[in-house]
Amino acid sequence: MRKFKPEGVMPALVTPFTRDGDIGEDGYKQVIDYTIEKGATGVVTLGTTGEFSYLRTEERKKMLKLTVKYVDGRVPIIAGTGQHSTRATVALTKFAADLGYDAALVISPYYLRPTDKGYYEHYAQVANNGNLPVIMYNIPQCTLGVLNSNVVEDLAELDNIVGIKDSSGSVPYILELIQKLKGKIEVIIGADECFLSAVAAGVNAAIMASANVIPHVWLEIMKLAKDGRIEEASELQKSAQTFARLVLKHGAAPPVKAALRMMGINAGRARMPLDSGGTLTPEIKEEIRIELEKMGVIEKLQHAPVQEDIKILEFLDSQGVAFGQTTNLMTSSAANDTVSVGIVSGPKTSQIGHAFVKLLTVPKIGYEALTVILEPNLAVKPSSLMMPVRKIESMRQASLFYGPVQSGTAKAITSFLESDMIPKKTLTEDVIILALDIDLNARDRREITNATQQAVESALSGIWR
Repeated sequence: MRKFKPEGVMPALVTPFTRDGDIGEDGYKQVIDYTIEKGATGVVTLGTTGEFSYLRTEERKKMLKLTVKYVDGRVPIIAGTGQHSTRATVALTKFAADLGYDAALVISPYYLRPTDKGYYEHYAQVANNGNLPVIMYNIPQCTLGVLNSNVVEDLAELDNIVGIKDSSGSVPYILELIQKLKGKIEVIIGADECFLSAVAAGVNAAIMASANVIPHVWLEIMKLAKDGRIEEASELQKSAQTFARLVLKHGAAPPVKAALRMMGINAGRARMPLDSGGTLTPEIKEEIRIELEKMGVIEKLQHAPVQEDIKILEFLDSQGVAFGQTTNLMTSSAANDTVSVGIVSGPKTSQIGHAFVKLLTVPKIGYEALTVILEPNLAVKPSSLMMPVRKIESMRQASLFYGPVQSGTAKAITSFLESDMIPKKTLTEDVIILALDIDLNARDRREITNATQQAVESALSGIWR
């Protein structure tokens, strides 16, 4: 029996499907080539991210053959061979062994969960009869049963058990395994968000969904941690953390495939029922794209810069709110690299009061006006209305404008109020309308809030000096 030592970062490969649900062979080759080019130390087919549970046995055998063909000996290959029954698992493991696989990743029996003795006997029979080194696979959120560490400790005594992949996301469980196994077999991290914690604790191998996309990032984190450069490793983990969270939160395969498609790799679709209209909303896909941009995996989608000088009356006229000849209105504008603002203020009883009501009650799609509030049920004084100059076209843009931009606007008006810079008569008799533009290339919400406050305060200074 050949021995195998899991090490490094190995992607749990996706299985590309066409719109009709067929296996996309060319896309699968693209994924394999990409991960190996990025330094993957091995590949795993038919894992959870590979949607193995949606594949018939014959389809799984086809995927096993395709993997051997496309990898072509460049890196070790691990076959996901776990099935509902022990007999079926042994049979598929033998099939993988005959194809030349290096090891089998065997998920704990699921649906009808066995006792601890059942888990032990299952793995023992696969290890003794499957003709491949076995990596146990603990993923209780899918199997609904935890592979008890005492059972793992006993199984580690078997010659053909070479590792355990843990995807539970429990760092205490990982630490318990490391302590009990004492290096007898490899503990493999499968929960992307826990990667650095596991590596720092002594883990030397990973099988992860996000490694389809960023194997090179995880490899660099591992290298830094092993070299004792924990702070650098931590910063790099933080840069990948949000993407890892999106992957785990949204079913692994759909977000990974979406990311790969953004990178020009034909990763196909998920298979029904995982592939449904609500699996990944446009907003989630936008968040994935932004995280890939942050990590330098894809080029940033550049938006037009902010308008430097917002002529508030002209803008409101374009929104169907005309003021005509006015003498009792005050206007001002200001801008920085992130936010620009145009402001008009005047008496409630004048045209601006009618405009205020119209903008609130007859909103124009994409340019909806919003009352400026400091916190829920606490509107600023004087009564203020804010609206976007640039049409809101996605939930992300809406969350930025009606989130940090509104917060910065409210803070700016409140700071003037606290400094007694607003005439007392204005507080009750006047209203304010603000039109704002934001740099959609901005990423840091706190910086957007600060930039908005600075821009609005500068504009307010033009009205109340």
